Amino acid sequence: MLLPSSGFRLLWAFGLLLSACFSCDPKGHHSETHGMKSMEEIPLAYAQGFSIYKAASGYLLEIHSEQGQTDRFLIQDPSKSSDKAFPELTGTIPMGSKKIILTATTQIPHLSYLGAADRLMAFPNLDLISSPTVRRRIASGEITELGTGPSPDLERIIASEPDWVMVSGFGEVLNLAERLNAAKIPVVVNNDFLEGHPLGKAEWIKATGALLGKLEDADSIFSAIESNYLNSSKITTAIPLEKRPTVLSGTLYKDIWYAPGKDSWVARLIGDAGGNYVFKQQEGTGSLSLNYEYVLEKAREARLWIGAADHRSLSQMGEQNPKYRNFQAFQTKNVYTYTLKQGETGGLMYFEEGYLRPDWVLRDMIKIMYPEKAREHDFHYFQKLDE
Repeated sequence: MLLPSSGFRLLWAFGLLLSACFSCDPKGHHSETHGMKSMEEIPLAYAQGFSIYKAASGYLLEIHSEQGQTDRFLIQDPSKSSDKAFPELTGTIPMGSKKIILTATTQIPHLSYLGAADRLMAFPNLDLISSPTVRRRIASGEITELGTGPSPDLERIIASEPDWVMVSGFGEVLNLAERLNAAKIPVVVNNDFLEGHPLGKAEWIKATGALLGKLEDADSIFSAIESNYLNSSKITTAIPLEKRPTVLSGTLYKDIWYAPGKDSWVARLIGDAGGNYVFKQQEGTGSLSLNYEYVLEKAREARLWIGAADHRSLSQMGEQNPKYRNFQAFQTKNVYTYTLKQGETGGLMYFEEGYLRPDWVLRDMIKIMYPEKAREHDFHYFQKLDE
């Protein structure tokens, strides 16, 4: 997702891609709380924010919140007989829904990969979408604009009569849930941004797959991504710490340096790619807020700088803030941004697709740190800044 100004875009990027690790009850419980002791839980390998159970007429999808609340949706196959009443259901959703609304660009790739882009009927801030498939539908007028403000247009959503709406569990859109539920429109909260493991974020495609009646397809897609990720991580596993390149990440915004905490998504990727992250001792699952002097002390001699916001060149970066010139990575021109691929209206594919394809993000990072180990890999998201 891309915000209108670089400052807000920077803060959004840290909130999204450096976000927290989610903890909830261990997996393996059965659904006695909602009256179906015989239901089979479909195992998930990494994701903690949702659960899926096989029901007689479809699936039961549970969405777990940070506060310990659980929303339960019965995804019902119309061709099968109805299950017994579920006393604690949040809503019932027809399996294979044809009319859906999403509110975050990170949810868009799920539709594209599952061959269901034609089911998206509305979205806020259409210019934020980069997917070529979805952009063609936007150009032909098949997708309704839900406004360009911080919140989607509630009245337009209700008038569209969607089968369900998916929102992210942060920001203004979460406030829509109560009002949409009152209008009898199911609201599914996507908390993928809270998953600490990169593959945990990617596994949320299974939740979308269950909602669309494409769980088997989603499982196959995720299995391929998981295999690619794990095989890539093996490339650098044996490299000792003293031989790993030191890596700086983040950037300044109003005298505060925002960088990934040691347990964040980005820090995990840097480590799995074989990097020695300079802030790996800094506790935090999300974005750290550091003063410049501390960052300079810890990272002045870092060999690489990966994730320097969306700057377009070293000269532009140095002009925007001369303090950047004090870092060795800047002086040796080893600064990388995630701006390689953009949509036709300016959105960055890294923000839209990166959650689903951590295997590509990981390969990009390996190529940055150990180019000889990734000769055949072409960058998907990152590029080295030139003058």
